[in-house]
Amino acid sequence: EPLRYSGRTAMRADISVHEPRTSQDNDTAFSFSMEGYSGSAEPRQQVPFAWSPGWNSPQAWNKFQDEVGGHLRAGDPGTRLIESRGDGLSWFSSVPRAFSPERGTWQVVPFFHLFGSDETSSLAAPVQERIPQPYVALAKSEADRLGVNEGALLSLSIAGQSLTLPLRINEELGSGLVALPVGLPGISPALFGKSVDGLQEAAQ
Repeated sequence: EPLRYSGRTAMRADISVHEPRTSQDNDTAFSFSMEGYSGSAEPRQQVPFAWSPGWNSPQAWNKFQDEVGGHLRAGDPGTRLIESRGDGLSWFSSVPRAFSPERGTWQVVPFFHLFGSDETSSLAAPVQERIPQPYVALAKSEADRLGVNEGALLSLSIAGQSLTLPLRINEELGSGLVALPVGLPGISPALFGKSVDGLQEAAQ
């Protein structure tokens, strides 16, 4: 059983001040307790969860082992059914090439905002007051090549969807990238990672 937690009795106090009995499982190797015990001093092979005073859960496993990353002091339980046959996965053999866009091509990347990019908090009125208006961001070099300045209206087509948004110049963006803010109205998350089919200054 997990350690006791704050409010466990209080959350059923309107029904009964007596806590219900813990669920019973006659097939398990563990005993049942309302308190639970997770000390590392006892030599046990079966350990339901790791906990030791002053240690977070992952580090607490060190207290149960004969050495850091070693075997349990009481011996490792169970029988290994599947043996490793080596690393047959091609994690490092098929590495994508470095991003090198051709002139006049762009890829959409997301820009996250503290206010507006979270779909839940953006429903709160105090947060809505701080959410920026939708925009499109380009690197200064890309804006110069298109001959547009900060605030200019740009028309872009992405995966069959047309957008007309004011320009924000961002020095952190690289060439060949178009950034759209995440979570703002009219900007679908399905657009991120797509290629921009057309990008130009919108007709006034």
